[in-house]
Amino acid sequence: MNVSYKNFEIEVINDKNYVLNSSNNLHQYQKAYCEENEFRSSSKHAVIIKEHGIEISSAIICETEGATGIHENSCIIEDDKIWILVSNKIYCLKIPSLEIIWLKEFDQFTNFCLYKLEEDLLIHGELEIFRITKNGEIIWSFGGRDIWVNPEGNEELTIEDNTILLVDFESNRYILDFDGKLLEDIPKH
Repeated sequence: MNVSYKNFEIEVINDKNYVLNSSNNLHQYQKAYCEENEFRSSSKHAVIIKEHGIEISSAIICETEGATGIHENSCIIEDDKIWILVSNKIYCLKIPSLEIIWLKEFDQFTNFCLYKLEEDLLIHGELEIFRITKNGEIIWSFGGRDIWVNPEGNEELTIEDNTILLVDFESNRYILDFDGKLLEDIPKH
């Protein structure tokens, strides 16, 4: 994923073959936010910032919980920050240095998507939906009867008309307002 932001080109990639401290990596990152432990990283996401085509900073983030990929809703870039989902955590990094401002675990297993919601962020996790501030403080969370993955192909989270429509694994539907209040609970018949 490539994004133009101010005078920077920001590339966000999934570097699944990255190995911590290996000289055989295709890219040598300036910063590596990876814990060394007995578990193999399930998600390895990199951010590369260029100015006028020249790399000025880069970072790799490795996490061991649920696997995440890079897609349109993997990160949000604004206010000289990038919020990026990696496994069950969100990293907030400073642009252009890519220093960590904060990082927090939200969903116990995996965070699938990140959305802008008014001046806050909305996280589509596997077990819960979270509304958080840009500083990582939880405003509210909501869990349904099952996980927020739908095998029937229904969109699990949609934001429209000042409401949030949710569909769980069993295709139960929930409608929330932006304050996290349940407006409708529609079980699958």
